[in-house]
Amino acid sequence: MSKSELHPTFREKNVYSLDCIFCGSNVCRRGMKAVLLADTRTEMYSTDIPEKDAVDLVEGGILTNHCACKINQLACIACGNEIGYTVSRPCRKCLMSCNNGHFWMYFSSCVNASQRVNRAGEELLLWGDLPSVGEDVSVIFETECFR
Repeated sequence: MSKSELHPTFREKNVYSLDCIFCGSNVCRRGMKAVLLADTRTEMYSTDIPEKDAVDLVEGGILTNHCACKINQLACIACGNEIGYTVSRPCRKCLMSCNNGHFWMYFSSCVNASQRVNRAGEELLLWGDLPSVGEDVSVIFETECFR
């Protein structure tokens, strides 16, 4: 889902960096607060792309109880703890509902979240202002390597 296709509700959401609560490793720099579609009381974080070399799939897919989606658990590569899941095969019902297009989910109980700021470091970064994945990776690389 491109930024232009993103529902206006999601464009105003803050961008979060997520660290594994078990070991402190960064597992995501493009996180969004989200709720589970099957149970809107369950808060999570979602992303459009996982952090490179930060998470891996746990063997075996799971069919959900609330819909026909197939999911795979995600584990932090640094410590091996399960911290979320990815929707490996979304069902039609979920695809047709109002969603942010993210298929990578992190349990709020398994990550520490901090809000990202814009490139100038002056304001909180919103999803509507977030660079594309390719541009964001370059910004992250520059910031970390040339401080």
